[in-house]
This record gives sequence, structure tokens and C-alpha cells, in this order.
Amino acid sequence: MPERTTREQAMRTAGVIAGGIASANTVFWFLSDLYFDSHKLTGDIFDAVGLRGARLAFFVLSAVVGSAVFAAALAPRVIGHVLASLIGLASIAAAIGAFVGGLPAVVGCFLLVVGGLMPMLAWKSWHHSRAAWAFLIAMVVVCGGCDFFGATKVRGVLGVGLWTALIFPALQFVTVAALAMIRGEYREAT
Repeated sequence: MPERTTREQAMRTAGVIAGGIASANTVFWFLSDLYFDSHKLTGDIFDAVGLRGARLAFFVLSAVVGSAVFAAALAPRVIGHVLASLIGLASIAAAIGAFVGGLPAVVGCFLLVVGGLMPMLAWKSWHHSRAAWAFLIAMVVVCGGCDFFGATKVRGVLGVGLWTALIFPALQFVTVAALAMIRGEYREAT
């Protein structure tokens, strides 16, 4: 009986997430139309391709985040630690790109340190180190906040749309939520 209840709960969760994705995309569809129409009146050049691109990027963002949220709801411990490790590895790749791309050395060094620490902290947190878990959450929150508010800069550097640039910080916030869901495991840990 508990297995059936878990499956039903997972199906309800999936339904809520799918409804949220559909609602968000419907609202974005209408608001983006209004935005692009208002800028046509001011003489800015916006075309149908740009509108479709923005809508597609928003759909991808909402689908990726919705999928990650669903996975985190099912297995927060696994998803939180795996995403934290992947964020660390992505930070190492970004550090290499920063060094090669001529960005300030402090950016590359910061990304390299974060990239080295996150997988290590995720490993220690996986083995129930409360200090590693807390420090990991703090690092992901700070990096996620910086990435969120720096998304416009990242968009320009990478040459991608804003909604695409927001995927990474959104996944960082999902990581924080997943790790926060398992806080009870660390109450008695050292």
C-alpha cells in the first residue's frame, strides 16, 4: 500500500508541476506578445523570429526547471548532491573558459576554487557531514544569487538569450531546495 501511495503522490506532484509549466508558458506567451507589440510602436526592431526564440527559450527554462523540481521532490538527497557536483564541474569548465577568454583572473580563480570545493563538499555532505552540508548550501546560494543577478552579463558574454542564461541559476536554486529538504538528516550529524 505505501508504494501505491508514493506513486499517486508522485503523479500528483507531476501534475502540479506540469500545470505550473503550462500556466507560466501561457502567461509568458501573452505577455511576450504585448512586449514585442509595444516595442514595434516605439520603432525598435523586433521580429517574429526573436519572439519565437524568446518563447522557446522560456519553455526550455521552465521544462528544465520543472523536471529538476520533480526529480528533487522524488529524491532530494540524490538530486541535491548530484546537481551540486555538476555545478562544481561546470564551474571548472567556466574557469577554463574565463582564463582562455581573457576575463579578469579573479573570475577564473573564483570559479576554479568553487569548482574544486563543490564536488568535495557534496561528497562529504553525502556522508552526513553537517558542516559540509551547511557550507555547500551557503556556496550554492551565493553562487546562485550572483549568477541570477549577473545573468544579463553572462547573456552578453556567451551570446545567448536571457532565458537561456537563467537556466543555470534556476538549477542552483533547485539544488538549494533539494538540500534543504533533507535537513532532518543532519540534525544529529557531526
